[in-house]
Amino acid sequence: MGNQVENRVEVFEDQNQRRANTRFWITRITYFVLAVVEVILLLRFIFRLLGANQDNGFITFLYSLSHVFVAAFNGIFNDQALGHSVFEISTIVAMIVYALIAWGIVSLGRLLFAPQVSGRQSVTRTRRGR
Repeated sequence: MGNQVENRVEVFEDQNQRRANTRFWITRITYFVLAVVEVILLLRFIFRLLGANQDNGFITFLYSLSHVFVAAFNGIFNDQALGHSVFEISTIVAMIVYALIAWGIVSLGRLLFAPQVSGRQSVTRTRRGR
């Protein structure tokens, strides 16, 4: 029948490493999204505080984009206005709430994908070739 060589390859699949990678990506993506939202809200807060011209295209775009994130928090507190300047407390509340939500998501990811005590699992594959 010819010479057949049996080639054994031992592969270690580390479940804890896979779980650590999942935790890592959950954390990275969550904090990236949080950073984008926080920057948008911070710009809104600063421009509202400084009384930026609402007829400007960038300001109009920024306010309409950030309104999606602030709308749920409008009316909780009265925003303080002095002329064109507005101290928008609802934006600060939104920033705090979104930071807490992100922290909760990351904490939940750490809890769900915590290392398991079992450790490594060994998988053996056998290949036959000529």
